[in-house]
Amino acid sequence: MTGRRARTVRRSRLATLVLGLLALAPLLAVPPAAGPAQGQDGAGSAVTVNGRADGYEDFSGLRVTVSQTRDLTNQAVLVTWTGAEPTPRNRPVGVDYLQLMQCWGDPQAPGDPLGLAFRETCQFGLGLPQPAMAQGSDAPAGKNASRRRLDEIAGYPHPDPTETLPAAAQMVPFRSVDDGRTPDGSPQQPFGTKPNPNVPGGTMEQTDDDVLRAYFDEASTNEYPYALSAADGTGRVAFEVQNAARAPHLGCGAPAGAGPRRCHLVVVPRGSHDPYGGQDVATAGAVHGSPFSPAVWRHRIVVPLDFRAVGSACSLTQAERRTAGTELVAEAITSWQPALCAGSGPVIGYSAIGDFEAQNQVLSPSSGAPGLVFSAAPVAGTDPPLVHAPVAASGVVVAFNVDGNLDPYATAAEQERLRGAVLSELRLTPRLVAKLLTQSYRRDVPGIGGPTDNPNSIKYDKEFLDLNPVFRFWDQTPSATLNGLMTPVGNSMATRELWRWVLADPTARDWLAGSPDSQGPGKPGMVVNPAYQQLFAAGAVDYFPKADQSCAKESFQDVEYTNCTLDYRPYAGSLGEAALQTLRADSKGTAVPLQTINLPAGEQPRWTRIPRQEPGFRLAMSVTDSASAARYGLHTAQLCAAAPDATGTYVATDCRSATTAQMTAALGAMTPTDVPGVLAVDPAKVRAAAGAYPLTMVTYAIGNTAAPADDRRDYATLLRHAAGTGQTPGVAPGTLPEGYVPLPQAMREQTRTAADTLERATAPTTPPATDDPPAAPPGPVAGGAPTGVPVTPAPPSPGPVASSPVPTALPVAGTTTGSAVGILRFVLIGALVVGLFGGVAGPVLRRLAVRVPRDRP
Repeated sequence: MTGRRARTVRRSRLATLVLGLLALAPLLAVPPAAGPAQGQDGAGSAVTVNGRADGYEDFSGLRVTVSQTRDLTNQAVLVTWTGAEPTPRNRPVGVDYLQLMQCWGDPQAPGDPLGLAFRETCQFGLGLPQPAMAQGSDAPAGKNASRRRLDEIAGYPHPDPTETLPAAAQMVPFRSVDDGRTPDGSPQQPFGTKPNPNVPGGTMEQTDDDVLRAYFDEASTNEYPYALSAADGTGRVAFEVQNAARAPHLGCGAPAGAGPRRCHLVVVPRGSHDPYGGQDVATAGAVHGSPFSPAVWRHRIVVPLDFRAVGSACSLTQAERRTAGTELVAEAITSWQPALCAGSGPVIGYSAIGDFEAQNQVLSPSSGAPGLVFSAAPVAGTDPPLVHAPVAASGVVVAFNVDGNLDPYATAAEQERLRGAVLSELRLTPRLVAKLLTQSYRRDVPGIGGPTDNPNSIKYDKEFLDLNPVFRFWDQTPSATLNGLMTPVGNSMATRELWRWVLADPTARDWLAGSPDSQGPGKPGMVVNPAYQQLFAAGAVDYFPKADQSCAKESFQDVEYTNCTLDYRPYAGSLGEAALQTLRADSKGTAVPLQTINLPAGEQPRWTRIPRQEPGFRLAMSVTDSASAARYGLHTAQLCAAAPDATGTYVATDCRSATTAQMTAALGAMTPTDVPGVLAVDPAKVRAAAGAYPLTMVTYAIGNTAAPADDRRDYATLLRHAAGTGQTPGVAPGTLPEGYVPLPQAMREQTRTAADTLERATAPTTPPATDDPPAAPPGPVAGGAPTGVPVTPAPPSPGPVASSPVPTALPVAGTTTGSAVGILRFVLIGALVVGLFGGVAGPVLRRLAVRVPRDRP
């Protein structure tokens, strides 16, 4: 971020969050008959709006539904539609698609009957890639997904008579909520300049993308320039909505007049006609022009979005009760916090940390330690005693965002309906998950490494194709594939349970030990990446290793630069971030070639950023939790057992899904632990229960009976809410978010009893508190073929090292090949750094959790 941009963003955030009370609240009026199609938020939160016929296009059959329009935060809403013209997939994509964006202004402001001022408030217009098949279209690249003026485009010499911008303006400017505004490129508002990388000391004019990046950029924007309709005229988009914490220049949910600022979702349908001349270009051409061109903008569909208030809903004068623990409970706690503190109730702070660190903190005698933590692993044999209360049930999932990217010239008739559609079903086995997590597909190793006979990616794996036959008709270009299974950084019981599930399967366990699978007659079997073969000899680990330290290398000016695993396939920062990056189909990775030209002055060479995959061509997957997947509108994979039949075809024999019914079934098949009254789902045993999802997990609140009485009283209030209204599914504050399943009544009663015990406990007489943490409690390591439920988490495995933001530069003569043993030294150092950071930042983050609603990435 440049200094100028950083200052601009800081000013925008301060103005939005501090001075937002001075802004006028947008008012939504019923549009006149000639105005845009506009949704009215009635009694329900879902809204359906029809398109209409106007000008040269007829969208009257289009019916768009937005799944949620109230109580919004940073999340996804499902935008579905029917009655659209199918987007052609056997030619460049240039006609019949939708464009979606989020806007903060008033769609029906007085004196603006055409909404031309409203369009300036929309987050849209960066030069995102067009869908791959659109390349070669006669549409100038990106122009119809930008803010550029239509009459700048060759072949359209006639300016729009209704346009209000100066004739010489190059673009429709963006206006932020704090009245910041980009220039429009006219002589009166010229673009600025930037260094010319090809001329030492020289400058050049900024582009429209450059000026927009003062507010939003390619990595942060939620614009959706190409939403494709399937062969039956339907479509589905999980659209990311952003509040003022993530997009301060939009200010959605920030104070505005009498309440939080209302924003809008705008859908601009694109047809197949020249918007000014009316010529039909469906056969070979493309519609031209920005969606902000008046002749196109007139077709817009506007749906109001009401966000939860951004800022603390709790009193800033009350004492905060600190909690910390597993991210599995994060969505639930975020929902419960404002309901708990309403009416002078307790202020509950929360920070997400690993299960093992949470255990350490609840046992710490330090006066600043939380008296209640959340973990999927109970703690046994402590003095003073701890209480355990189940508060939330969710699951570990593999979430995916996959479009039907089928080859139009090689598609079976029965697969035709899936072309262009978002896939809702995907089957994986323990062995397939193991392959994805061990860099055993060649494209998951920098420079396309790994065992030379292994498939390049999962879409060429026989086991995967047999279970998911639609991929036999997939686009065969090398880029139309998975950019790695995204995984979160750090140690957790959630990760350990996933590995225990993998290792409980004999075929997966044997494959990880070195046995090849079958890829069909005459083909060598796929084997595990050798860097991982010994990692699981002692059983499951609680992190996702990046053990292959291969690097792609390029030299520039006698310096060798390396692009290694953590650059090419980086970690996500959390379960929530993994889900968000799946929604965006953005791995955040970098790859060859090394960029050495056209760099801003003073910048080092850098690797090419792997771009977001374009709509219609996405194939992204991650390990996350069911609540985060639901928050971002992601489908989750079925976890199956499979075996080859007489013909050698893998057949799924038992598939389980993270549905409410199947996670509830798993709760009925839980296994006792060594802590009385505490149960856990054993992924090795739960398969005996029909239809039970094996990666279901129950999060327990673990309270310290030695905590101060006032703290224990407020923690008891939290537990009673969790056992009551907190188990009612909904989107309103205080309810149970989607992705969790309500606890059985017996567990709720157990939580109420635990609340009473915690509140009434007599604090023992103890020596003066110190700041020295206790020794780590003992705990067994889960075995390769689990036979029981671990009671306490073992000391965490060495954590991985975070990826560096720039290429590692080494003298050519000094380069060596990394080894698994060598990297462990740095892994241990990284774990120490992460631990030290957590110790310093934890209290700060806990306090911020109350002051500002948690803005999960």
